[in-house]
Amino acid sequence: MTQRPSHDAATGAPSAPDEATTADIPLDRADPAGADENATTADIPVDRAPAEVVRDQDTTTGPVTGRSEAGSQALRELLERTRAQRLAELQAQPMRTSTRAPKQTKPRTDHLGASQRVAQRVARRTVGRLVTGTSVNTQPVPIITVLKGTPYQAPVQASEPGEDEARMILDLAADIAAIMMRAGAGTNDIEVSVIAACTACGLSTAEVDLTSSTLVVHYSTSDGRLMTVMRVNRGESTHYAKLASVHKLVSDLVDGRIGFMDARSRLDAIRSQRRPFKEWFVTGAWGLMVGSLVLLLGGGPVAIILGIAMAVFIFQLGKLIGRTSLPSFFITALQAAIGTLVAMAAGNFGLIDSPQYLVAAAIVLLLPTQALYSSVQDALTNFPLTAAGRLVGVFLSFAGIVSGLAFGVACGQALGMQPIEILVPRSGVHVVAMIVSLGAAAVVAMAGAVGMQASRRFILPAAVVGLASFITMMSLTLLGMDNVLASLLSATVAGFLARPLALRLGAPAIVLTIPAIYTLLQGLSIFTAVYRIVAETETTTFAEGLSALFTAILANAALAVGAVLGSYLARPLKGRRAETVAETVRSGDAPAPGDGTQRPA
Repeated sequence: MTQRPSHDAATGAPSAPDEATTADIPLDRADPAGADENATTADIPVDRAPAEVVRDQDTTTGPVTGRSEAGSQALRELLERTRAQRLAELQAQPMRTSTRAPKQTKPRTDHLGASQRVAQRVARRTVGRLVTGTSVNTQPVPIITVLKGTPYQAPVQASEPGEDEARMILDLAADIAAIMMRAGAGTNDIEVSVIAACTACGLSTAEVDLTSSTLVVHYSTSDGRLMTVMRVNRGESTHYAKLASVHKLVSDLVDGRIGFMDARSRLDAIRSQRRPFKEWFVTGAWGLMVGSLVLLLGGGPVAIILGIAMAVFIFQLGKLIGRTSLPSFFITALQAAIGTLVAMAAGNFGLIDSPQYLVAAAIVLLLPTQALYSSVQDALTNFPLTAAGRLVGVFLSFAGIVSGLAFGVACGQALGMQPIEILVPRSGVHVVAMIVSLGAAAVVAMAGAVGMQASRRFILPAAVVGLASFITMMSLTLLGMDNVLASLLSATVAGFLARPLALRLGAPAIVLTIPAIYTLLQGLSIFTAVYRIVAETETTTFAEGLSALFTAILANAALAVGAVLGSYLARPLKGRRAETVAETVRSGDAPAPGDGTQRPA
């Protein structure tokens, strides 16, 4: 007899499956409740599929004789195939996660040690901080912040102009920069002037890219149109009067006293502005400066006259040779050699007792004072590329001076001339000598202002600043202070006084700073060091001469550093007045240009 399973009356499901059927069903699949006890097999949802098949097969009505054995056989085969398939999948993927929990789980780290797990957690935390970060993203810095601490720190800003007007404003700003670059302004002063002009005319998002010979101004309109204007400077011609005129123009534009059209007209007039002094007068001023330096160092009347004549000759010779496009290195070396030979010849013929003073004064005339100051200023105001380019020119000028001195000494010795006595005689402090020295220092500063083509109204202020710095230098020297430190502090006084005084007169600080530090330049120390290198004796060695030359160059560099430092220390003295003027214009107490003059029509 074939045993048939009994069926439940309500569902038709077999009430007691036969032994062969249940024997082949794994317990972990037959009992869903036991699935939670095994983490590996609990996630296999195949235990219900055979039951569904049995229900579908056994719920039919009618006789089941002969079909139960076939159904049981089919069920066993289905279960065997399912079990074999799942076992193969488990062997291939032993770490498969549960289908009932679709959330992503962390990989198991049971096989790692405690130190490795800690290292993984620290690495994940560090990478997360680097990727996400906790600080606020850096926002673009407004260009108007560059004007902080400058004479243009409180500009009266106009509304944003149209595209055609913006192009005209960019041309105005670029022309301002081109004139300043050629006239001898510093890089920081040029950038500040361009930014102030653009901001005052409504281009508050303009960007400036400036090098020693190239200026590029970028501006993006509100609709995304990009405009660029570029200017290239192919040569310098020192003209401090023109610098002062441009400074006054930008100040009036920033304070709201004039509009764009007036600024354009005034700039065109400044471009063709004549020099305040004739060439012969400037040449005489350089000669007078050299003569005053000889007197300042202790030379006699004959040395003073000879120094004036020598300065005029080498200055005119340099201008004449410069027309041939010969590099400045060779011109400077030739001028230094001529000055040395003239001094040696005058000493050998008995015309003067101290020819070293004559050579020292000639060196001061040849020193690249303005380039040295500008290079140090660029380096200290975050213009490294421009500073590097200017420093190369400065060191080439120093190399030309040293080479010319060495060549002159060698030629003099070859001609049988007696060597120059480099020892400086000590003299006491006398009232008459002090008064004469102060007068000579004032003349040196005034002659420097004339030589730099400054306006007449800057000559006396330059003398005042030069006197103050020279008195500081003499006082520190008498107190026994080191030469480099004394030069630094004296130049700081010059820069501190020059900035507010020049701004009150409507000019940048460089107009008074450069003439004032001519009285502090270390020409005698440079000649002494070079002479020790060339004319090596038993008492002086090459190493001592090289060390003395480095100290002399360092002292001259300290003058530029001190002048820049003094200018920065004097910044608060002028800033409050600029803010007061701007607030007065905004409040309507002073006449301000209307919309028709503030922007180009």
